Amino acid sequence: MIKPTYWTIQILPGSGGRARSYRVEKRRAKAVGVVAAVLLMMASAFVATVLGRQDAAEQLARYRAENRQLISSLQAMERRSGQFSRALDDLSVQEQRFRIVAGLPLLDPDVYSVGVGGPGGVDPTNDEFFEIAPDLAREAGDVAVDIEQLLRRADLLRSSLTEAADSVGVRRERYQRIPSIWPVIGEDSWLSSGFSHNRLHPMLGLRRPHTGVDISADFGSSVMATGAGQVTFAGSKSSYGRIVEIDHGDGYESRYAHLGRIAVRVGARVQRGDIIGEVGISGMATGPNLHYEVLVDGRAVNPVGYFLDGYRR
Repeated sequence: MIKPTYWTIQILPGSGGRARSYRVEKRRAKAVGVVAAVLLMMASAFVATVLGRQDAAEQLARYRAENRQLISSLQAMERRSGQFSRALDDLSVQEQRFRIVAGLPLLDPDVYSVGVGGPGGVDPTNDEFFEIAPDLAREAGDVAVDIEQLLRRADLLRSSLTEAADSVGVRRERYQRIPSIWPVIGEDSWLSSGFSHNRLHPMLGLRRPHTGVDISADFGSSVMATGAGQVTFAGSKSSYGRIVEIDHGDGYESRYAHLGRIAVRVGARVQRGDIIGEVGISGMATGPNLHYEVLVDGRAVNPVGYFLDGYRR
């Protein structure tokens, strides 16, 4: 039988006292060491598990806080997108009115819809976010779709309003050229004879067309160009007496007759409201008045229909 072997452990006090010796059987010492090592490993594993669970709990708490913050942000974005949508609805109404004023056709309703797909238009099936929180991912996708649609609507309205503004600029220049204001400066001026296809001429005593209107006014009252254009004639013509003729473009012309004085020359560019002469009695006139005509494509029309600022009866 094998005799057990021992380890001798001596403890030497630092104070110089008597040393103490202990004898421990090697086999038992090794067994105790193994047990101690196992217990230490188990304790370490337990501590690691506890700490790991604590870290996981803290991380889960962070994820939940971030999730709440994300939900709050999405809800805020939904509210803002709703406000933005209502603002675009109001702007769309104004845009339609602006297009009408600009002389442009309204856009087709299908164009206004500028659809980019309804809710769920974004496919999140392969998204890790969708796998973790499908409801939240779906809501985020819907918000993204709404914002994309709002941006497209805003871009459409921007383009439409730019087109309308350009059209208004062109039409404004055209409006400035159409003869459309009362041509005599003076509160005492008034319409003394209207447009007629069969008027009794006051001097000839014959019935003949009156291709314009007569505006009675004080002698020397200023006469204005009723629209922007170029003077094509400034001189005398038989029964018209002293007369100024202006070409306004787009087929519009105007004539100012019986003038006492002419203040412009042929070729001059005039703007609406520029003084071109004075009321007189030249030509076949029975008293101080302006004979005023408007022609469209060479055909005389009733000037009264073009007095946007009204006329004096």
